Amino acid sequence: MPVTRLVVREPLLDTQQQVVGYQFSWSRADGMKSDGIEDAATLLSLLEKAFDQPDDAARKSSKYVHFLPAPAALLLQDAYASLPPVNTGLIVNTDDLSDEEVYAAVKTLRKAGYGILLSGVDIKALNPKQLALCSAIEVHFNPDSFAAQAKIYGVLKNSPIRMIAREVSNWSEYEACSKLGLHSFAGLFYLSPLAVTVKTRTLTPSQSMLIQLMELVRNNAEVFKIEEILKHDTAISYKLLRYINSAGFGLGFEIESMRHAIQVLGYNPLYRWLSVLLMTAEANAASQVLMQTAIIRGRLTELLGQSYLSKADAENLFITGMFSLLDRLLGVTMTEALEKIQLPDAVHDALILRTGIYMPFLSLAEACEQASSVSLSVTEELGIDIDTINQAHFAAVMWAETLQA
Repeated sequence: MPVTRLVVREPLLDTQQQVVGYQFSWSRADGMKSDGIEDAATLLSLLEKAFDQPDDAARKSSKYVHFLPAPAALLLQDAYASLPPVNTGLIVNTDDLSDEEVYAAVKTLRKAGYGILLSGVDIKALNPKQLALCSAIEVHFNPDSFAAQAKIYGVLKNSPIRMIAREVSNWSEYEACSKLGLHSFAGLFYLSPLAVTVKTRTLTPSQSMLIQLMELVRNNAEVFKIEEILKHDTAISYKLLRYINSAGFGLGFEIESMRHAIQVLGYNPLYRWLSVLLMTAEANAASQVLMQTAIIRGRLTELLGQSYLSKADAENLFITGMFSLLDRLLGVTMTEALEKIQLPDAVHDALILRTGIYMPFLSLAEACEQASSVSLSVTEELGIDIDTINQAHFAAVMWAETLQA
């Protein structure tokens, strides 16, 4: 019987706390992770399907790198050639490079522009031949041996080879790794806001304006009332016009007025757009990864619910996922974060009480972020298969990248 596997996404942050890419792996029902040939091939297939969508200029301009395990057998089959080099990082084990054919295959991929991340590197006995082949190496940060690591990493600090720190558990370790000269960082620390960047409990004027607009849209207010509020915020009006006139809409005409934009976009899409804008308003560097995580959660929960709930419920799921990190973004409790935002009862129950019909979908979205044992009870409760979740996961990541672009 095949082992049930769920794709897990882990963001990589740079020294400016910006997301530079995602590493994908498997979380299995037995709590073990696997990067075997079959698992790697399935992961590759899922990413190929995600890229094999109708052409989209924004998606093609994505700046994010997707890191995948690349075992020797698949490298020899030239299996990764279908992925765009600029957006692909291949995780290669150093032991595999002892095979000259594998080494030659990796060298060809590197010349073609693919990122090569070496895992299993002996940092104390660096192999010049292998280092010449890679764009980055994977290191495991140990907070108990800071001084010793500083001497070792100092050798590579000024080289073209980037060092990616694994298992960073908190923002203090992130800062320590930055001081050591490491370039990218992976770990669950990103889900906790930096203490120095916690916001006050007072909403900014821009956030208050967005909440007012969301209330009008949710209550199906007349277009002229929404238009009147938009006229009082030039920045929001400009962003709305730029958004609806973007290539992604494919309109054969240009929208020149707020009223026309509202009519063409429609109330439900407008509410969604305003919720995204609320999450990204007054953003600081440390909150960027939380915002992107929230956007992916929103889209993923929506996609998972489309085949099981009504259209209105699926749209509410988007809001549920989007706002599930609002407390951490604002530095307050979830109750305080939502006290000025009127939400449907089911959304409120999921975010505040962690119960209700939307909660299972949010739980699945959260499970895609942590490489730990995944309970099958939620999937069994919903009657949803793992393949559907995995495909929706990649689709949500691509959608979020398109939105960012």
